[in-house]
Amino acid sequence: MLSLGRFNTHARALYFDYMTTVNIKRRVFQSDNLFRLLPYILSAILWSVLAFSEHYYLKVIEDRSLFLFDIQFVMESFKVPGGFLGLTGSFLTQFLHLPWLGSLFWVILLLVIYQLTVRAFNLSGWSMSLAVLPPVLLIIGNMSLGYGVFIMRAQDYFFATALGCLSAVIPPLAVNRISSFSGKLLLIALWTAIGFPLLGTFAFTGSLSAAILIFCNREIPAQRRLITAATTIALIVLVPLLTYGLWTSYRMTDSWRMGLPSVSEESWTRAVTAPYQLALISILVISALPHRFKDKDTSPVFRAVFFIISVAAVWLFWFRNENFRTELAMYDAIDRMDWEQVTAIYRKTEKSHARSDAKAYASRTAKLSEATDKDAIEAILDKYDKHFFEPTRTMVLYRDLALVKTDKALDEAFSMKDGSRLQKSRTQIPMALQSGKQLYFHYGLTNLCYRWCFEDAVEHGWNAGTLRYMSMLSILTGERNLAIKYLNRLDKTIFYRKWSRQCRTLLDGTHDISKIAPYDRILPLMCFEDNMTNDMAKSESQLIRHFTRPRPAGATPQFDMVALFWAMRIQSIDGFWERLYYYLNSNQVKTLPRSIQEAAILYNSLERHGVELSYSKEISDSYDRFRKYVESHPVRTIRESAYPYSRQFGKTFFYYYYFIRDLQTY
Repeated sequence: MLSLGRFNTHARALYFDYMTTVNIKRRVFQSDNLFRLLPYILSAILWSVLAFSEHYYLKVIEDRSLFLFDIQFVMESFKVPGGFLGLTGSFLTQFLHLPWLGSLFWVILLLVIYQLTVRAFNLSGWSMSLAVLPPVLLIIGNMSLGYGVFIMRAQDYFFATALGCLSAVIPPLAVNRISSFSGKLLLIALWTAIGFPLLGTFAFTGSLSAAILIFCNREIPAQRRLITAATTIALIVLVPLLTYGLWTSYRMTDSWRMGLPSVSEESWTRAVTAPYQLALISILVISALPHRFKDKDTSPVFRAVFFIISVAAVWLFWFRNENFRTELAMYDAIDRMDWEQVTAIYRKTEKSHARSDAKAYASRTAKLSEATDKDAIEAILDKYDKHFFEPTRTMVLYRDLALVKTDKALDEAFSMKDGSRLQKSRTQIPMALQSGKQLYFHYGLTNLCYRWCFEDAVEHGWNAGTLRYMSMLSILTGERNLAIKYLNRLDKTIFYRKWSRQCRTLLDGTHDISKIAPYDRILPLMCFEDNMTNDMAKSESQLIRHFTRPRPAGATPQFDMVALFWAMRIQSIDGFWERLYYYLNSNQVKTLPRSIQEAAILYNSLERHGVELSYSKEISDSYDRFRKYVESHPVRTIRESAYPYSRQFGKTFFYYYYFIRDLQTY
């Protein structure tokens, strides 16, 4: 049995352990400690979202950047002020190839900026909350771009801007640790003079923030504070003027914004650069605030509200659009040439909207039943239009390309949702900029693919994606020396070195590329004289013109199949019968694909061509049901009747012909 003394000792030990645990919990959950932990908690959440929800977006950013382990590449980076930022930014951007790793580096970088801002300006209590402003604005800048990612000129912006903000808090951090006034002034002068060639305008922000710290310090004599302010301003004005002669690749008027991202579409400029400019301004504002009267016992209400507003701002400006995410996922699958995955992504997106479409239709029907005039009906239709799922043309073209590659286009293309939802974008990014090189390459239009690869390189800089397509184009067209030139550059990367070596094996003259993917599916489509044409940056329009023009003399069975598909795509009855004739004569067709049967039975009933084709009983019955449904459910307007018809016949060519009209390409 347990003696009374031993029991008391044991009880006291348990009580001591309990009270220790309680005290630890109290310390942890004190407001000050909670707010110290909060940036780390939010950083972990941010990393999770980036790595697992925005990974395709990060991979596109990496695909449109380039870092080479090459001395010439390093030297070229310094052709403009801020070259060091561009170099280090592109080095880190390449790790977005593994989104979990690249996003981890970026989140850690944001945390370091936060911590150094706190230390540089001696923030504590309520003022510590201000240190989240630069990271929050950097997040908004990078994650609000959306379609703007395809027109960014500085492809290293994702990391370069964060590195720039990090460099901007180093001078005030150093100034606080230098005791002599002359040492402080010398630091600012050296940082401005040396920092501008390396860091661009970010160096000026660091110099200004350090000067503001000195100017606001009442313990320093007024004369010295004025000397600091005047010297810093003079240096910021004179250094770009004196060093301009060292570079010739930019305009003098751009000197004070070197290092900041830029875009090739002027209407985007302010919206894209504003968050990064505000991040730099926030550092200057923090340095100017009178932190010396801060109270460490300030109520946590301010900090709580500030963090909530910051998180809300990130959520508000974070670009969230399912069509855009679907496009990026399909973009990645096409680059990997995983055609089944491209189609699966599209089907998954379409299926995920089935319930919301039904709900929107029910709500719209209720509203329409109350409408009394035409204007009210149109207003209701306009209001509910955005609630129904509709793909962008890029999504449709990616899907069609995948179906062509798997020989399923004539069976399945018209059984899936179609449409032309505009990009959720400030201005519509031309399709050729976003997807031109992929579509033209895989459809065999090599000259146009070359054109848009070079266009992209000249306007936005060479990147890994462009080099890969240029390499494959050179292999496809038999230009061995040109292929080696591009592959030599990819050999100097981390993540594309293996791919480059695999491509190089095709250049030894022992391989027949007509039997090797992806060239085996492209070469049969190159049975025409490939003259350079102006596509006006509208890839879909160019593909239509290409595949619906007079049949080339050396047309292959594969070309005839794709040409028939495009004739059906544009709903050309005469073109369908003409292309069908060529298709049947060049292909050994045992059973007509479903969509061909549906188009033939429909077109025969409309214009009575008298073409004798055998239709399956399933197709004949389906068309009979469609005719009877039309008789009992007359169409008032296409928009109003599209959904109920799609529930019955959305997977047929009948529905496509009557309800998919006035498609907008861009």
